[in-house]
Amino acid sequence: MTIESALVDLLGDIDAIKDGAISRVYPDVTPDVPVFPLIVYQGAGGQAYDYLERKLPDCEHYRIQVVSWARTRAAASALAAQVRQRIIEQGTAFASAKTLGQVVNLYEKDLKIRGSRQDFGIWIKAR
Repeated sequence: MTIESALVDLLGDIDAIKDGAISRVYPDVTPDVPVFPLIVYQGAGGQAYDYLERKLPDCEHYRIQVVSWARTRAAASALAAQVRQRIIEQGTAFASAKTLGQVVNLYEKDLKIRGSRQDFGIWIKAR
């Protein structure tokens, strides 16, 4: 399982971001015509390890930024709390997951929406 598919599976069934069978979890950027609330995730590095035996590790580490976008601060904050709970408590596809710092609040002036960004350190079995 890839980090991307694991995140979509884990976050895609949060009730606030579902439209029937379609979830609003997107890599990197929002769609051209976004429907809020939604979640955007992006890889932001991670720790890379190589063994002296010239072998790759069986797990890979990713630093993932997750932004929860909604029309109100309360909705964005509530969605961010659900994201954190899912990743930390229910991320069974992950070897381990850790929150890296507190939430950063965002405001998108042109769309008049609020966001909550949080970073996570996630270890997942290599493909």
